[in-house]
Order: sequence, then structure tokens, then C-alpha cells
Amino acid sequence: MYATALHCSFCATNFPLTNLGTCPICGKAGEESALNETLGVEYDLAALKSHLDRDRLARRAAGIWRYHELLPVADPALRIDLGAGGTRLARLTRLPESQMVQKLFMKIEGSNPTGSFKDRPIGVAASVALEHGARGLACLTSGNIGSAMAAVAAKAGIPALVFLLGSAGGAGGAKHAAVSVEKYVQISAYGARVITPQGDLGQLMALANRVEQELGWSFMHNVQGYQPDGDKTTAFEICEQLNWQAPAAVFVPAGTGTDLFGLWQGFHIFKELGFIERIPRMFAVQPEGAASLAHAWKSQMRVPTLLAQVEPNVAPPITHRVSGYHAYKAILESHGGAVGVSDAAMLTAVKDLASGEGIYSEAASAAALAGIRTALADHLLDLEEIQEHGVVGILTSHGLKNTLALGKLYSPPPIVEGTWDGIQIYLSDL
Repeated sequence: MYATALHCSFCATNFPLTNLGTCPICGKAGEESALNETLGVEYDLAALKSHLDRDRLARRAAGIWRYHELLPVADPALRIDLGAGGTRLARLTRLPESQMVQKLFMKIEGSNPTGSFKDRPIGVAASVALEHGARGLACLTSGNIGSAMAAVAAKAGIPALVFLLGSAGGAGGAKHAAVSVEKYVQISAYGARVITPQGDLGQLMALANRVEQELGWSFMHNVQGYQPDGDKTTAFEICEQLNWQAPAAVFVPAGTGTDLFGLWQGFHIFKELGFIERIPRMFAVQPEGAASLAHAWKSQMRVPTLLAQVEPNVAPPITHRVSGYHAYKAILESHGGAVGVSDAAMLTAVKDLASGEGIYSEAASAAALAGIRTALADHLLDLEEIQEHGVVGILTSHGLKNTLALGKLYSPPPIVEGTWDGIQIYLSDL
């Protein structure tokens, strides 16, 4: 294994490769803070250069473990493989933006095993937890992390506990929390125990730590420094799919921002290894009213601050009061940016991707296209650069993850007489 340390992107301190969720120097465990998310895995890239080359990678089977030398799991037997990764990079050809940006691509992460990009980071972090001796897995989530973790636990044959957070517009009852029904059912189908404990973040984190102490399980937040390593495999695949080149810009729907940070790490590592020549500009896309990265970037803050409140929106997976410093640093160092997008823009993007390109994504995922549209309108992109190298949006999850909410966009189908005359009126505008 070529992983050497956990590195804090804020204070630059290195720590051993142990269960460490937050930098003990910078973070505030149990509180909302951008400095809770600063850790990433360091690698001995000098040693890797003499061992790994593009031809060797190209001969391997697709998936996240194709890049096992660049992942922090030493024992091959503990690399849990559900088939995550190897998702397609779809070129858009029928939307208006595809005429302006002829190399406009979407990375379809909804085709991962549980329907979201979370299969990559959780697959890696859970494997690390098993290597550290975990007897079970637990997490705190609004849905996608829970689905990914429950599936991995099922494959590994260990128990799983999910603290499922309430969701605006979710279904519930007098004794049940309002949660995303689609995600609750999916998590439960994998065999995980799902509950919604009440309390603030500090209480829930303390409860999760008690689960670790009493049961010998691993709480995913305490191995979150390893999660970006799964996300960086998305960047590796993009480079390979673009014939060993990086795009001009990448647009990432961002909640905590771990996916964006992991992607940036992936591009950075491939450049250090000599596999690509340039690093793309990284752009975060967040809902208006929950855009802490956009607020920090526009205000030229040193560290993103906690928003006073978060406005309700159609994209709960990326609705947070603050994002991680690691993502903010990636934006700044790549000369990227951050944009906020409206509910209407995200829902329009959902419909346009589905009806125009045959791609069905969750509203939080379609934020990637909405963000590209905003960046083009605000002249944040260099047209000559993007024409040459292209733009990639990350569609983080499948539309079936949020069917109940998206169903409100459409009226129920009409009941008609089953004759030619009965249906003809509905065919006239096709």
C-alpha cells in the first residue's frame, strides 16, 4: 500500500492512518464547522511512479479497485466490491448548451450499484473500517450514504445501523419521522436497522461514538478522511474516458463538498504521476439559500462560515449550513468557483436531461447542469478553453432516488377510451 498518512489541508499536519474523522487541531467534533472536513490521504507518489503506468491501468477491469494502489486498503480480501465505478461519461448533443459547448459531458453516477456516487467513498471507507477491525457499520445520513453503507455491510456479512435524518416533504406519521421513503425502503431492503433519533448534531455524534465503544462498530463519520479516496476514482475515470486528458472545468453538486475535494485530489494525483498535463477548474453547485461555498467564494473568505439558516429547497442531499474547507481549498487552488441555483433551475435541468438526453437524475444531481448554465450566463468560463478541453458535470444520483418529489412535476395520466379516436387528441402535438 502506498498510502502514508492522513493530511490536514488547513494546518498541514500529518496523522497516522487510523480512525480519525476530524483533525484534532482544527476541527470541532459535534459542531457544524468547515474545519471538520479537512482530512485526506497522502500517498508516496514518487514510489508509485516507478510501479504504475497508464498502460497497466488500461488493461484492468473497470471499477474503483482498478486503482487499488491509489486507495488506502492494504488487504485485497477486505476490498469490498459491489461493482462501484466504471460509470459512463455521456456527451450531451441535444440541449442548447451542447451547441455552445461542443464537448459537454455528464458523468452518470446514478448507475452505481445503489444508484448514487456514494458507493465509491463508502465502499473505500467501509473497507478501511474492516481493515481496522470493525464488527459492524453505522452512519448518520439523509439517505444516499445509508444506502451505500447498508449494501456494503450486506456484502461483507456484517450488521449495519443507519440514523436516517428527516427530509422536507418526506412521508411519515404520528410516530414516524418524515424521511425520504425511497431511500428508507432501499436501506431497509439491504437489511440495515433504520432509526431517526432526536437531538442536535452534538448529541447524535456522541451517540454514534457510544455505538463504536459499546459494539466495536465503525461510524462512517470517523473514517470520513478516507471517503474522498473513493470519490477521486471518478476523476481517474474521466481522464481515461477523455483519452488521458482533463476537462477545462468540472461542476459538482456540493453538500459537505467531499466529492468535489476527492475529484480535485484525483486530478492532482494523475497530474503528479504524469498521466495528464493539466488540472481542471473545480466548480461547486449548491441550492440558493444553502450555498455556503458560493457565499464564501464571492466574499473572499478565508474559511466558509456557518449560514444563519438554510432555506427549504428541492435538493436535500446538498442542503447544508456549511461545507467543508477541503472543498473550498480545491475551488481556490484550481481557480474555480461556486454558484447557487434555484429550485426552478434544478427542476428544469431534471426535465431537460430526461426528455432531451434520456438521462434521469435526482434534482440535487441535475444541479450540475443548472450550475453550468449559470456559469455560462455569468461569464465564469473561458469559451475558448472549454471548446478545446470540454466541461464535465457530475450527475451524482439517479432520479428514482427522489420519485415522490419529482412526481409533483407531472399531472396523473388521463384515462381515455381505448380507441384510435380516444387517443388521437393526445398525439397531435407529438
